[in-house]
Amino acid sequence: MLEGRATIKDIKEIKKQIEQLGGIFKNYYSFADIIFIPKIGEVNLNKEFVRLRILKINNWPTKNIILIHKKTDWKEKSKIDNIILRKEFDAIEDAVDFVKRYFQNKLKKSFEYFREGWEYHLDNKRIFVEDIKNFKPTIEIEAENEKKLDNIFKKLEIIERLSDSVPKIMRKKIC
Repeated sequence: MLEGRATIKDIKEIKKQIEQLGGIFKNYYSFADIIFIPKIGEVNLNKEFVRLRILKINNWPTKNIILIHKKTDWKEKSKIDNIILRKEFDAIEDAVDFVKRYFQNKLKKSFEYFREGWEYHLDNKRIFVEDIKNFKPTIEIEAENEKKLDNIFKKLEIIERLSDSVPKIMRKKIC
């Protein structure tokens, strides 16, 4: 799936617009993301990152702690994620121990941020309206191709399409 994200002005208004287009509300969620970076050297969080997601409110069929190692291919303002590693845990301590062992103690915790969101389905698209703390409200859309992604963005009141990953944006804001 292709993904695109944009900033929005108002969460309530964008949710209303999605529903007017026929979007169906599926899920409310809340989580913290902890981003790990190499202890030595630089990292491009647009291309690759390791994230530990701690779900506070979770209605998905997963455990509440999910480790992801992701590499991303960017187009101009959309991306395709390639999941290198995805592992679920029952305890945060187990996840952190796994990161240390699996990555041979070469990573360190860099920063964390919080978000809450509302998931909608519209045709074959998943739409996530999110309030990312210390940033701005955003909308992320998953679609089969660039044309379908662009079409849905044109129908919604967005401020700006983003061309950076959320971890990269948040690192600039927090660190």
